[in-house]
Amino acid sequence: MLSDIEAKIKRSAPTVIIADQHHIARAALAYLLTYDGYRVFQADSFKAAVSHINYNEDLALLIADLEMPDWRSIVRHAVKTTQALVIGIEGYHPISKIYDLRERGIRLCLQKPINYSDVRNAIRVQFAARSSVA
Repeated sequence: MLSDIEAKIKRSAPTVIIADQHHIARAALAYLLTYDGYRVFQADSFKAAVSHINYNEDLALLIADLEMPDWRSIVRHAVKTTQALVIGIEGYHPISKIYDLRERGIRLCLQKPINYSDVRNAIRVQFAARSSVA
């Protein structure tokens, strides 16, 4: 009985995919988001990210490392197949100076090293803005 309740709670939590090739960064962010009540999937490659995107019809958020190979394809697939909010994370060589990220579907881009309170606030603001538009 308890496992049925836990399963329903987990299904009702917003689903997040973190696509980042760096294991420690991805795992740390996943841990913090899970602690805050999100259902988190980690992807270290294009194949894993697309698999998670296709599997999770209720995807609420994709956090994509813009230094990851194939990030453009991951973001394009998420934007084309879901209603997920997409947040980019970039490092010392800002990709946002090269590409128009909004045109690609990325609503916000955070600089590494990231501060989790910035991530939490960004998610809250972006979800609030989205729900006020809907």
